[in-house]
Amino acid sequence: MCSCVPAFAVANDLVPTDVMPPPDVIVPAPDSFTPYASYGINYDSNLLGLQNSAAADAMGIGSNLSDFTRRLQVGLAADKTISQQHLTANLNFTNVEYDRFQQLDHMDKNLAANWNWHAGPHVEGNVGVTYSQGLTPFIDFHLLERNIRTQESAYVDGSWLFHPSWRIHAGLVHSKLWYDLVSQQPGNNSQNQSEVGLDYLAASGSKIGVQLRHTRADFPNPELDTGSSIFNGYNQDEVKAKIDWLLTGKTQLHFLGGWVSRKQDEFSARDFSGLNSRISADWSPTGKIDVTVAAWREIGAVDDLSTIYSLNHGASIASAWKYSEKIRMVAQFKYQKRDFSQSLASVAPGSPNQNDVLRNAALTLVYDPTLHWRIQLAAIRSTQTLTSSPGGFVNNGVMLNARYAY
Repeated sequence: MCSCVPAFAVANDLVPTDVMPPPDVIVPAPDSFTPYASYGINYDSNLLGLQNSAAADAMGIGSNLSDFTRRLQVGLAADKTISQQHLTANLNFTNVEYDRFQQLDHMDKNLAANWNWHAGPHVEGNVGVTYSQGLTPFIDFHLLERNIRTQESAYVDGSWLFHPSWRIHAGLVHSKLWYDLVSQQPGNNSQNQSEVGLDYLAASGSKIGVQLRHTRADFPNPELDTGSSIFNGYNQDEVKAKIDWLLTGKTQLHFLGGWVSRKQDEFSARDFSGLNSRISADWSPTGKIDVTVAAWREIGAVDDLSTIYSLNHGASIASAWKYSEKIRMVAQFKYQKRDFSQSLASVAPGSPNQNDVLRNAALTLVYDPTLHWRIQLAAIRSTQTLTSSPGGFVNNGVMLNARYAY
């Protein structure tokens, strides 16, 4: 266990990044402090994710759905090793300005700090914090209001290699999420997550294990459903198998799946019990081409909706081609079908079906002209299709970003 962040610190392990241009992540050289700055211009043909121009007219914002966004970011990345201890941190601020919808102007703030600690050759783990503040995505929220979302977490984990082939690990995560917009504050929540697991480490490098996880979620602000105030707190328990299988020197297979049970504090009709699973594969056919594919069936939290969760079926593929030492191409596609039927039926039987299908695609060119400079040009397309009613949206975008790392 030598990663810089714990694998269980996110809601679902093996979660692929949403299909967008690859994040411009700063990886500082060992034992260094790396200041950096970037400037980007984005164009979105349908910034708010509205169905059509008529929907924009009804909101009183005219028929033009598009906007340009300018982003100026400054940050500092740090990497320090003291004996066996490894410390990393990344802090950045991004000023975001819109040409037309200036009421959405805001400042993004991000912090991540981690201590990869070691206590001898067989015991190690991580202690860290993360903080992120920015505009809520317009996938499910389509109003022209500055809906700032803040997320923070603190985690600690450890593992003990008590035998050359066996390892035990455990960890804790505390996280909070809240919104500035009053209408969205029923989605405010805090979670406490605990996990223990046992892994078998094969001589080939493959790993197989089992993990037990418990999550306690509290929503301090009730939501109003059919005239009643409902507190959406819940307890969730998981028993999952985890496999990392080195099929060949060029192919790796990953699986995480098992039983998940969620019980609501007040609304038992929303309880969930069933299988969650995710499988992915990494393939490097040549030294210049990498391919990752994934498929999943799992419940997903939708904290800023009244439906609490959806049952998601999805698949994704991503491929990176290293044309030269300075030029790289990345192509990504993600498909996900969200089923809210159980939650909607529990709230108001016969209410409109909001099940949908999300498709996201991106093609990105990454150019590193020098050791310090990076330029990214990306084209994206995002669509939402409602399966049983009118609605959904189509958004096409172009992003150009230049970054300098000292």
